[in-house]
Amino acid sequence: MTRAALLIPLLFTTTALAQNDSSAGNDVSDKVVAKPVMQWSFADAKEPGPRAPRHPGFPKDNTAMRFNGDGKKALKVADRPELRFGLHDTITLEAWVMAPGASGVPYLIGKGRLGTKEFGDRNQNYALRLQTVKGGAQIGFLFYSADEPGRKGDGHRWWSDNTMPLQGWHHIALTYTFGKPESIKGFIDGRPTDGVWDAGGATDRAPVTDGDALVVGSGYNLTAPHSFDGWLDEVAIYRGPIDIEALKSKYQFVQPPPPIAKKDVPAGRVLVQLAEEGMPDANAWPNEPPKVGETYTEDVFGFLDLPQKYVETGVRGDRHIPFLFRTAASVTFPKGKHRLLLRARGATNLHIDGKTVLTTPFPPSDSSGHHLVAEQNEYLNLGPDFRFAPPGNRESWCEFEGTGKPQFFVLETLVGSYIGKSIRRPELGETVVAWSKQGTETWQLVTPGKRVVPYNDAAWAEYEKERNAHYDVINTKKRAELRAKSDPYWAKRREAAKAWLAKTEPVHVPELPQNFPASNEIDHFIATRIAGVKAQDSHKGSIDFFKDIQPILEAKCTECHRGTKAKGDLKLDSLADAAAAIKPGHPDASELIARITTDDEDEIMPPKGKSLTKDEITLLTQWIKEGAHWPDIRADHLTLTPLADDLTFMRRVYIDTVGVPPSLEEIEAFEKNPDRQTVIDKLLNDPRWADNWMGYWLDVLAENPNILNPTLNNTGPFRWWLYESLRDNKPMDFFVTELLRMKGSERLGGPAGFATASQNDVPMAAKGTIIGAAFL
Repeated sequence: MTRAALLIPLLFTTTALAQNDSSAGNDVSDKVVAKPVMQWSFADAKEPGPRAPRHPGFPKDNTAMRFNGDGKKALKVADRPELRFGLHDTITLEAWVMAPGASGVPYLIGKGRLGTKEFGDRNQNYALRLQTVKGGAQIGFLFYSADEPGRKGDGHRWWSDNTMPLQGWHHIALTYTFGKPESIKGFIDGRPTDGVWDAGGATDRAPVTDGDALVVGSGYNLTAPHSFDGWLDEVAIYRGPIDIEALKSKYQFVQPPPPIAKKDVPAGRVLVQLAEEGMPDANAWPNEPPKVGETYTEDVFGFLDLPQKYVETGVRGDRHIPFLFRTAASVTFPKGKHRLLLRARGATNLHIDGKTVLTTPFPPSDSSGHHLVAEQNEYLNLGPDFRFAPPGNRESWCEFEGTGKPQFFVLETLVGSYIGKSIRRPELGETVVAWSKQGTETWQLVTPGKRVVPYNDAAWAEYEKERNAHYDVINTKKRAELRAKSDPYWAKRREAAKAWLAKTEPVHVPELPQNFPASNEIDHFIATRIAGVKAQDSHKGSIDFFKDIQPILEAKCTECHRGTKAKGDLKLDSLADAAAAIKPGHPDASELIARITTDDEDEIMPPKGKSLTKDEITLLTQWIKEGAHWPDIRADHLTLTPLADDLTFMRRVYIDTVGVPPSLEEIEAFEKNPDRQTVIDKLLNDPRWADNWMGYWLDVLAENPNILNPTLNNTGPFRWWLYESLRDNKPMDFFVTELLRMKGSERLGGPAGFATASQNDVPMAAKGTIIGAAFL
C-alpha cells in the first residue's frame, strides 16, 4: 500500500479558498467551514479502527493506520498553499487516536521542523501533539512565531489541562486563530478542555509560514522520541473554524453491556461490584468490562459510602482512579407510568432490562470554584417533599413504565476523577436511584425487597446514620482480620523484648512520699518529683533566682543561648548547661562575668542592644559568689490539690477523653452508680475519644494540612490512619512501627501520608526528630 493511496484528495470549496485571502482573515467570527482541506481516512489500511457498535458513525469493518513510534511509517506530504496559515488564519486539527504504547511527547500531525538545510529546525508552522502523563496524555499545540526586524521568533506551546485516556479509541481536536492566543480551544472526546501556554508563552505574533513538508505520525527530524506509537484514524486539517457543537458530537461511545445477569443477583438484594483492574487512567469509561475485585450486597439503591480498601497491614490503601461501582437488582413496580430519579457525583449510567434510561455526565474539569453557579430556580424540583441534590451531585429523571413484573436494574458509576494532573477524592457522594409512584409526589429509594426508605431530608439523615455505623463495623472487622495475620510476628518480637528486659537491671520505683495518692507505679515517680520540687528553695543567700536572675537572663542572654541552636555552644537553659561559663562560688573565674564586664567591643556580651546595667552585673556576680543556686521549677506557690468531687471528675474526664462535657442523662447515670473506673473504661471505648485525641496526635506528629497541596482538602494526608488507630486501641509499638513504615495511601488516610506532611513542615531527614519528640 502506498502512502499516496492513504491520502484522500483535498476537499477544496469556494468558501475555503476564499478564506486563504489574508485580507479577509478567517477567525472564529467568520463563516463556519464544514469540510477539511485535507483528511486521512486510511480506508486501505489493515488495522481495525473505531468501529460500530462501540463507536456509532463508523462501519463495522472500519480500518486505521498503525504507527510504530520510529518515524519510518510517517506520512510525508509536500507543501501546498492550502496548508499554509498566516496571521489571523484559523486552523482546526482533529484525529481519532488509540495510543496504549505512547510515551514522551509524540507528534500526531505537524508542518515543518524537519531539520532540512533549506528550512532548519525552528520553523514549526503548527503541530498537534501528545504529552504522556500519569492518567493519560495531554493534547498540545506548538508553533514558532516568525522572525521580525530586531526580534527573533520563538516556540509557543500549549498543553491541555485534561488528559486523553491511552486505552481505547478517543477523539481529540484543537482550534486556534493565529494572533489571538485566547482563541485556542481543545476537545477530548467531545468535552472542552482548558489549557496553559507554557514554553514561549501566549503571543499575538504571526506564525512561521514556509514551504516545508507536512508529516502525519511524527515530527522534529522524524526521530523516534517525537514519533507516534499507536493508531490514527480520520486525521483532518480544517482551514477556518468549524461547528463547535458538531465537533463535540463526533465522539460517540456505546459502553459494553454490563457483564451481569439476573441469576448472579441474590433475590431481594442489591448486588454491588467494585472493579479496578482494567480501568483507564483517565476520565473515561473502560472499552471492555473491567475485572470485578469486590462484591457485597445492600438493601436499596441508596449509596453514600463503601467498605474501605486496606493493604496487608490493615491501613488504608488507594483504589484506582477512577474505579467502577456497579449495582444490580431485580425490582418489581406496580403497573403504571412512574417517575425515576438518578443522582450521582461521577459519570453514571442506569440500565433497565438492557436499555440505558438515565445518565449523569463526568464532573466538570474546573474545581476552582470560579465557574458560574446555577440560579436557584434551575434546580430540579419534583414535589413538596423532594430532597434537593447536595453539592457536587448531578441528576437526571424520566418517566418509565412499570410492568408489574420484575425489571432488571443495573447502575454503573465512575468513582473518582482527574482534574488536570490532580485527582478528585474517590467518594460516592449521594448516589441514588429513587422513584415516585404514579399519582403521588412522594419519593422513595428503589428497592428489590420489602424495605421502604423515603427519599426526603429526614429519612435520608436516618438512613445515612445507619449506613455509616454499618460500614464502621465492616471496616473495623476488616482491619482486625488483617492485623491478626501479623500476630505471630508481634508475639515473637515482644518475647524478644521480654527476654531483653529480663537481663536488664530493673528500674527502681521510689517510695511514695507522705500525703500523696497513687494508683500505679508511675504515680510514685510523679509524686517524688513534685515532693522534690516543693522542697527546693528559689533562693539560697540573698539572691532569689526567679525574681532577680531569671529576668536578666531572659532579657539579655537566652535569645542567643538557648536550645539546640545556641550560639558559641553555650546554653543557658540550666546550670548544668552553663557549666562552661558559670563557676559557682567563683565569679572571677566565670566566663559569664568576664564577658559582660569587658571593655573589648569584640568580646562584650550581649554584642547588640543595651549592655547590662551596673545593678544587673552586681546581682549576677553576687548570685555566682553565693553558689549560683538555679532551681528547676518555681515551687513556692505549688499546693497539692485534693481529690476532685464527682461532678468535677465527670466534667474533667469527659472533656479530657471525648472533648465535650457530659450530658444530664450521663450525670444522672453516674450518680446512681458512681464508679469512676467504669466511666473511664466506657469513654475510652467511645468513638468520640478517637475524634478528640486525633487532633493532639496531628500536632505532635507535625501534620499541618494548611501548608500542603490543596488537593488534600485541608483534612490531612494521614488523619484517618490516626483515627482508626485510636479506635482500634493499637499497642504503641504497633502504632509507631506503622508510622515509620509509611505504607498504604499517601493522600487519603494511610500512614504513608506522614511522609507527605513532613515534607512540607520539615525535611524528610528530620522525621526522626518528630518521632523522638513524640515517643521517647
